[in-house]
Amino acid sequence: MDPSMTGTEGIPVARTAITGDANNRDATANYTARQDTIASNAAERNAADADNQDTNTGNAVGLDAAAGAAKRARAFIHAIVWAEHTTLWDLLSAHGQSTALTVAVRNGLDRVVASRIRDGLADPVEQDRFLQQLVGGLRRDLRSVELTELTVGDCRTIDENTVTVELLSPSRLPGTGAWPAGQVVLSFEASRGWAVDRLNPRLAGP
Repeated sequence: MDPSMTGTEGIPVARTAITGDANNRDATANYTARQDTIASNAAERNAADADNQDTNTGNAVGLDAAAGAAKRARAFIHAIVWAEHTTLWDLLSAHGQSTALTVAVRNGLDRVVASRIRDGLADPVEQDRFLQQLVGGLRRDLRSVELTELTVGDCRTIDENTVTVELLSPSRLPGTGAWPAGQVVLSFEASRGWAVDRLNPRLAGP
């Protein structure tokens, strides 16, 4: 064999080069496989976290969504406190407005008037009368708490487009925090964002 074809240990250079290439390919393949495994495991963990967040009812929503919903709930309570009836009506979702009119009809509102209010064709006098009664009814629902002291708490999911915002009333008892006074249920509308579906009072007065 030509001496130029052997290395210092008498091993053929060509064979050493081939072996080195094979080892490099094996090392590269192993490294790539490990990185693929790491990436796959990370993807599985992220998917599991997302599934848990989406499927567990009552999980806290994202910060941006929570802030938007809480802001709308706060404005709704403000409208009740200060009897801003037109603002309150604008804060209601289509479902919320329909529910309010259904309850009003059940309590004696003329169906024709209700239809005009629903279609935005009502006389300003009958519109104002209805909205003032609506505000009065909501205030009665919260009659067991001091309205001006209500604050908003946690925001939690009901489903993909619906959340609840907790209402809290400060406790007068030493060593206790705030009492849950109710919930504002909101739904997300593509054209206007969060809007109020209904108020769920928890504390009832006499």
